[in-house]
Amino acid sequence: MQLLLFIRKHWKKLLSIIGILIFLLIGTNWYLNQRWNRTLRIQLREYVTAMSDSLYTLKYANLQLNILTGSLTLDQVSLVPDTTVYARLQSGHRAPSLVYTISMDQLQLRHFRVWRYFLFKELNAGSLSFINPNVLLEEHRDNIDSSQHKSAYENISGKIRQIAIGDLQLDNTNLKYLLYQKGKHQVITQLQELRIRIRDLLIDAASLEDPTRYLYARNYEFNLKHYRYPSADSLYLIGVRDISYNAADQELTLGSCYVKPRYEQAAFDRLAVTQRDRFDVNLRHIVIHQLHPKKLLQDQQIWARSVHIGNGSIDIYRNRSLPMPPGNKLGQYPNQLLHKLDLPVMIDSLIGRKVTVQYTELSPVSQQLGKLELNEVNGTFTNITNIDSMVSKNNHCIARFDALAMKNGKLRATFDFLLADKSGRFAVDGQIKSMDGRTLNPVTKPLGMVEVKSCNIQDLTFKIRGDEHRASGEVKLIYDHLKIAILKTDEKTHEFKRKGLLSLFANALVIDDSNPLPGQAVRVTHPKFTRDIRKSFFNLVWKTLFTGVKETVGAGNI
Repeated sequence: MQLLLFIRKHWKKLLSIIGILIFLLIGTNWYLNQRWNRTLRIQLREYVTAMSDSLYTLKYANLQLNILTGSLTLDQVSLVPDTTVYARLQSGHRAPSLVYTISMDQLQLRHFRVWRYFLFKELNAGSLSFINPNVLLEEHRDNIDSSQHKSAYENISGKIRQIAIGDLQLDNTNLKYLLYQKGKHQVITQLQELRIRIRDLLIDAASLEDPTRYLYARNYEFNLKHYRYPSADSLYLIGVRDISYNAADQELTLGSCYVKPRYEQAAFDRLAVTQRDRFDVNLRHIVIHQLHPKKLLQDQQIWARSVHIGNGSIDIYRNRSLPMPPGNKLGQYPNQLLHKLDLPVMIDSLIGRKVTVQYTELSPVSQQLGKLELNEVNGTFTNITNIDSMVSKNNHCIARFDALAMKNGKLRATFDFLLADKSGRFAVDGQIKSMDGRTLNPVTKPLGMVEVKSCNIQDLTFKIRGDEHRASGEVKLIYDHLKIAILKTDEKTHEFKRKGLLSLFANALVIDDSNPLPGQAVRVTHPKFTRDIRKSFFNLVWKTLFTGVKETVGAGNI
């Protein structure tokens, strides 16, 4: 009651005091805004110049600080390297290999604790957003940098004690990466509409060694809708869709990964000029589990527990009527290529499910296409690595597969690749069971000019050992009721016709219609094959196996 009486009696004075306080607050805010705006303009440019040894210059059209709302906005921002300074650093062997140019429509700092910055030199904010950033990264691999490298904290510690950002976002980012290396073509990589989110970023004296952080942050999230680029020979488009990475979950997901020819088969052959495989690959629902974030973000190495492929298709085509390409394929076995890979890799296991594989070949003799098809392919690779310390512990990369061959035969195979072996040594063990031999006619008729009229393949077991020059092994084929027809093609219609007399001779006197023959032991062959070094690893495996099969049925000299 007394308070109300006091207010009624002195309300004019109270309003005057409140008005004066509001005026002082507004005036103080205006004064500090003006003063600190000027200070920030000077300091920001000085920070960039001092921390980069005058290499970079910060530019912007406008800077607006609002103390009351805790916001800082910069318009039309750019960070540009000075080419003259960079050349001077290069001549002194002090230039960084990576140079970046950044521009954006706007930079927004929200919930900015302005007082903490000016009183304690701590940059503390709730969020930092880069609006429509364009980033150009230029890597000069041949640079020699003998300067002492500093951590991010060491770079800022002379000016700022701490940087803490709750949420850092780069939306709709366009990233262009250029790689320069002496004696090699310039490599260009472009990413559009990239989204990056960094949570709880903290740069201080202790955060780099914090085991719960990755490059000073609690989490990194990357999202990219679609990325594709042409192959070096421009014959393919290589791409991925729906990419998402979460460092805290240690998981990378890809909606699909593809290698798509840019030309149909006939046009591809004209451009290729010589024989080469034409690939059409589409792998879907790919998840990489426990992808180690520190190895990835700090060391540029891939360490993962497992890679899972949900399903996909691999279609390979080759025109054998074209001339063979020059040179050879030495050093291109899977284990040799892995060892040569520039990127350090350690993947415990790669698991693929329900993949369809089709190989199509145009025969120079029949001018028709032969097709080999594997359905429901399930495979597991273990110990995929090119890191010397890991290879010294286990130098075997094992690949196990099972599939339906020609939608009929039950196939299983195990490949053993010796890692870091210069000669590319390998071993293959496999088996095909319960297969109707007539299902092989889409392969044998166009490519071998032989039709399987009947054959019950009970069991085909094989063991092959080899290197990049030769292979040998053991083949055991148990079958019965083998009958074949030797074929020719009509010169006008190109249709297959049976060579009657030759077929009769082959069935009666050359081939054995079963293994084992009545009253005899099971025949086991030990084929040997010298590789044509112009042809692939799989060609050597197939030729060695086929040699053993021919020897088993009595057609080894054909």
